[in-house]
Amino acid sequence: MKRFALISVSDKTGVVDFARALTELGFEILTTGGTGKILQENGVPIVSVEEYTGQKEILDGRVKTLHPKIHAGLLARRNDADHMRQLEEDGIVPIDIVAINLYPFEQHLGTETAASPKKMVELIDIGGPTMLRSAAKNMDTLYAVSDPCDYAAVLDALAAKSEQDSMGLRLRLAQKVFSQLARYNLSIANYFSRVSSETFESEGQLPLLDEEIPSRLAPLSGVVLEKRQALRYGENPKQSAAYYLPQGETELGWSQHNGKELSYNNFLDFDAAWRMIHCFRDAAPTAIILKHLNPCGAATRDSLREALLAAKTSDPRSHFGGIIACNREVTLDVAEEMAADFAEIVLAPSYAQDALARLQKKKNLRVLQIDINKSSQTEMRELVSGMLIQEVDAGVSSIEEASLVSERSATDTEKRDLQFAWTLCTHVKSNAIVVAKNGCLLATGAGQMSRVDAVEVALHKAAVHSHDLQGAVAASDAFFPFPDALELLAGAGVTAIVVPSGAKKDEEIIERANQLGVSLLFVSDRHFRH
Repeated sequence: MKRFALISVSDKTGVVDFARALTELGFEILTTGGTGKILQENGVPIVSVEEYTGQKEILDGRVKTLHPKIHAGLLARRNDADHMRQLEEDGIVPIDIVAINLYPFEQHLGTETAASPKKMVELIDIGGPTMLRSAAKNMDTLYAVSDPCDYAAVLDALAAKSEQDSMGLRLRLAQKVFSQLARYNLSIANYFSRVSSETFESEGQLPLLDEEIPSRLAPLSGVVLEKRQALRYGENPKQSAAYYLPQGETELGWSQHNGKELSYNNFLDFDAAWRMIHCFRDAAPTAIILKHLNPCGAATRDSLREALLAAKTSDPRSHFGGIIACNREVTLDVAEEMAADFAEIVLAPSYAQDALARLQKKKNLRVLQIDINKSSQTEMRELVSGMLIQEVDAGVSSIEEASLVSERSATDTEKRDLQFAWTLCTHVKSNAIVVAKNGCLLATGAGQMSRVDAVEVALHKAAVHSHDLQGAVAASDAFFPFPDALELLAGAGVTAIVVPSGAKKDEEIIERANQLGVSLLFVSDRHFRH
C-alpha cells in the first residue's frame, strides 16, 4: 500500500533531498504551495493539499490544512480497525510522516517587523502547530519532524524497516515537537503581553508594556529548557545538578577555549564575574578577582598587566583559586601573570593568540571568552512557594551626580576612587562595604548581619594585609543607620564615603562627618544584593 508524507516547511534546508529520498522509498508527497513549488522545480513528484482535500486555500492562505482529510489521516489509530475503515469509507489516506517548521515568529523578534504588532500577528502559525501536534500525539506510528536536522535519522529508520528501533526515534521527535510548540506559544504570549491597545493600532511603534511587569507573569518567565550539560554535582557532592539553556538558544555570548567543563559552582562564579566586569566595560584597563561571588581583588590601571598585579595585592591570600575577569584583550604579558598563580577560571572579551597558547599550557585552567556587552534584563529566583522576578540591577549612579552633604569636598582622585568602589559595591553581598584607594580594592566587608560588622570585617582584612588606609575611600550598598560605621572608617584613615541616603539619622551622620573632616556624598540609589 502506498504511504504518504506531508511536507510544508518555511525552512527549505535539505527538504528536496529528503522528499526525493522518501519518494524512492515509496512515499507519495503531499505539500502546500511554497514547498510544492520548490519540489516540483527539482523534479520531485507531489500532490498538493488543495488537490487532495478538494478545498482550495482561502482567507489569503490562513486556511489551507485545517481539513478533516488531513487531520483524520494523522490522528487515526493504525491498529484500530474501525478507524481504518472510516478512513477508507471517506477516501482519506493515512499520513505516516509530517515534516513541518513553523512560521518564523521567533526569528522576527528584535527585528523591524517586531515594531508592528499587526505584522507579527500574520507570523502566528495555526495549521503548522496543529498538524505537528496531531502527528506527535500519534507517535506510536507517525514521525513528527519539526527540525531539518532530523531528516537523516528518519530516512535511516525507514530504511531499516524496524518498528522496534524506530519507536525511540518517534518518541524523541514527539518530545521535540511538544517542547518547540511550548516555546513558540510562550514567545507569542511574551510578545503580546507587552503590547497595549494603543500600540496595536499604531503601525511602526515598538511594543510597550502596559505595566512595567505584566500581571500575568507566566509569559515573561515561561521558557522551555534543554539540558546542555550534566554536572558532576551541585554546590555539594550530595546534590545532583545540570546546566540548561532555553530551547533553540544559539547566541550564548561566551565560549570556552581550555580546561575542564564548568562545575555548578564554576557557573555561579563565572556569571558573577561576567556581570561585574560588564560594569567596567567602558573603564580603563581593569582586572577583578572573585571568590565565592564576591570581589577579593580589583584594580584599574593604565595597562591590564598593571591592573592584574595591583588586584593581586588587594587580598594576597584569598585570590588563590579565584576567578580572574578582565575588560580588555589578554596579551602575553597578562597571560604570564595569570599563569603565575593558581586560578580556576579566567575570562576576557578576547585573547591574543600567543596569550591563549600560554594559558592552554595549564590544562585545568578554564579559559573563557565573553561578550562583555551582553547582559540580562530580568532575573528569576525560585521560592518554596512560588517565583520572584525582578529587573536586573543594571548599574550605579555617577559620583558626579551625587549630593555633597558634608563641608569637605572630595578631591578629583577621591571621586575617581569613589566611583570605582561604588561600582564594585553593587556586586558585593549585603551588608556590603568596599574600601579602595588609587584605583585598587583594599578591603571588602561582605554578607554581614549588620553594617558596622561589614565595616569591621573590611578594616580587619585591610589590617591583616598591611594596607595603608590614609586617604582611602569607602562605599556602602545602603544607608548608615547610625554614625558608628562612619566613625570606624574615618578612624582608620578613610577620607571620603559614598552612601545612599534615607536613614532617620542622616542629619546626625552628616554632622559627624563634618566633625571628623570626612567628605560625605549621598546617592539616591541603593544596591542590596541578597
